[in-house]
Amino acid sequence: MVVGSVLIVDSDRTIVRQLVSLLSPLPLQLSLAFNKADAIETLLRDRIDLCVVAHGMADGNGLDLFRDSLCRRAVSNAVLLSRHADLSVVLTAVDAGFSFVISTPVDVGQLRPILKSVFPALATCEQLQAMSERSCPMAVELPDLKYIANLSMSQIRSSLMEADLIRIIRSVEYPFAGKERLEYFDRDTLERVVCLVRRWSQQRIAARQEPSHSALDDCPMMFPDSMLSRQESVRVPA
Repeated sequence: MVVGSVLIVDSDRTIVRQLVSLLSPLPLQLSLAFNKADAIETLLRDRIDLCVVAHGMADGNGLDLFRDSLCRRAVSNAVLLSRHADLSVVLTAVDAGFSFVISTPVDVGQLRPILKSVFPALATCEQLQAMSERSCPMAVELPDLKYIANLSMSQIRSSLMEADLIRIIRSVEYPFAGKERLEYFDRDTLERVVCLVRRWSQQRIAARQEPSHSALDDCPMMFPDSMLSRQESVRVPA
């Protein structure tokens, strides 16, 4: 039995996929919107109990979207997703009408109590208690050069979360001056840097596989016996 409805509004499809993987086992009706127009259209059509909105989107700001449009359509519960959920962001979100603020990538420990608060029927739901975050294998150990070198563009653009892209950049000695500020980069920039790191890793692997010296250097120089025994006469001019 469905206990409520959730609208996810985010242009970052990796975050959307993570949220869908977490929420789909629960008895909730999920709706997705990848831009402001789709979000407003969904709210005009459906009744939404909880709205999960990204702070930054491809076509605008999640704070403005909720303040100007969503809260006017009887959405009383809203979660702001932010890469930098500091105090100033929290205060701004509360002023805009948001009930909760959580950081991305989404932590199950932050999401679970919000779901219990908005949907009391989920308090005894076994799926909610067993809900665990689907994490990338890279989250456990740092990626090696071979893994990075073999990354495909599809993986970089669609499979890896922003936290994984940052982990890749920081895991190697690639000479990039902005490593300490990666959390402030947008996804497109992170993807571009990872592509550079991938090419650098491929070059490093290729350099390791090249022999350091020619195989001829290890072989003694061989001359025919005739050359060793032959004595050349030298004429001295009179």
